[in-house]
Amino acid sequence: MPALRSEIAESWQRLESCGLDPAACLDPGTVVEPDPGTRLRRAAGPVLTALEGHLRGSRFALVLADRETRLVDIRYGSDELAPALESVGVVSGMLFTERVSGTNSVATVAELRRGLAVVGAEHYLESLKRFACYGVPIRDPLTGRHAGVLDITCLTADASPLLRPFLLGAAQQIADGMLVEARGTHRRLLAAFEAARRRVAGPLVAFGPDLVLTNDAAADLLQPVDHAALQALRHGRSGPVRTEVELAAGGRVVARVEPAGGEGFLVELERSSRASVGRPAGPPPDRDWHADLRPRILRYRAERANVLVLGEPGTGRTTVAAELTRAGTVTVLAGAELTVADTTAPAAELAAGGTLLVEDAHLLGPAVAAHLGREVDRHGVRLVLTAGVDGLPAGEGAAFGARCPVRLELPTLRGRRDRIPALAGALLRERAGGAVRFTTGALRTLAAHDWPGNLRELATVVGYVAGRRSAGDLTEADLPPGYREGPRAPVPGALWQAERDAIVRCLESCGGNKVHAARRLGISRTTLYRRIRELHIDPEALRERPA
Repeated sequence: MPALRSEIAESWQRLESCGLDPAACLDPGTVVEPDPGTRLRRAAGPVLTALEGHLRGSRFALVLADRETRLVDIRYGSDELAPALESVGVVSGMLFTERVSGTNSVATVAELRRGLAVVGAEHYLESLKRFACYGVPIRDPLTGRHAGVLDITCLTADASPLLRPFLLGAAQQIADGMLVEARGTHRRLLAAFEAARRRVAGPLVAFGPDLVLTNDAAADLLQPVDHAALQALRHGRSGPVRTEVELAAGGRVVARVEPAGGEGFLVELERSSRASVGRPAGPPPDRDWHADLRPRILRYRAERANVLVLGEPGTGRTTVAAELTRAGTVTVLAGAELTVADTTAPAAELAAGGTLLVEDAHLLGPAVAAHLGREVDRHGVRLVLTAGVDGLPAGEGAAFGARCPVRLELPTLRGRRDRIPALAGALLRERAGGAVRFTTGALRTLAAHDWPGNLRELATVVGYVAGRRSAGDLTEADLPPGYREGPRAPVPGALWQAERDAIVRCLESCGGNKVHAARRLGISRTTLYRRIRELHIDPEALRERPA
């Protein structure tokens, strides 16, 4: 095989590093019915229909993907190509990011943000190597952001160098249509806002593409950071949302979010009955990621309870454990480094009344966990453990963890997107004082990011941008390259996480039995299987997890 072009080779390297198997098949379980009412779909419809007429009778297919790289419209010149593409998973509603579909002129164009042809063996997945495709990005003229990809695909025998100019003009027509649609969206959103304002006495906000409308009550109540937090509530959701939000100036509000004007939404606010009064001493609310857990942390510390702190990397397990063990004599051990010989002296030295803190207890070897457990029992030592979200492994590890009747599960950033803007602003003030600040657009982008490294990753990014400017506004352009746009695939929010947690708990209580779990949840088995795929749940792992 000849040497790969640089952009193809770099794509292959990305896919090898993330572990995608070239023999993998596209999973039809990821298909989601596309929304026909988006600006992209409305603008692209007439253009695709015209192109379809030009291609009639040919073995070509037009593929439109949205900004999340999900296929939302596919048009065929003839029925001959459709079975071939559908057999490999090229169907409307399929998520087509590089991590899913490999190197191709939809996913890789979305990654590079420029036009690209991918022919035959240049495809990463074996199933796509018989095709040739060319794709160009579509940019939203209103916001300047990536809006989608227009692609034309055929069998390698039909590949033509004329595909590029054919698509470039069409992509520009779609972008022009999106600008016209945006003006219509603004008009519809304004009409919805005016109708809501006549019936709503309290604070009211409307968000649309590059548009924010507020009544006087909302203008007095909200700060720019609150706008970003409210916009994060809609991330990855299409229906109504009702949730509580803590404002930057203090106090809680109940936010009722309703779709409006096509791509916009209305937010109606009212004071929460759970106002932030009598809050325990600690960091300010915008800086204290564990504010909701603080009353429990203080109570367990006073009770000297044995506690297992669970959380993803970067969620603050060490910080919470340190707060739980602040009073009295404490010995700290690192689970990854312990041997049996290391476990005898610390427990004996603490004796009754002391606290033993074992960090990363899920990394303890079975023999070490068993021996350390016996030492803790013999000397009457209080125990605080930290571990990953799955807890301690079955066997001796789980038996050791069972000495902690109290479990604290720490929230992830992606599970509380509405709090990310205030937290990012507070971290920036710590590092740079009040001379620099994030714009609302930058905060909105940060809130949309996935944050697999959680608090630690956010703090690193904020530290990076704080060193770039000594005064003024920090915009999206000041963020590191990988953070200047939100994730292109749908990202779970609080409702996603709550549904996942509920299904996981039910599967755990049923020993991983999906039939029993579906009956207990009151849903069909088909629905449960679909949600298990969409929420990335492994039922087999739950069979072995201790309740």
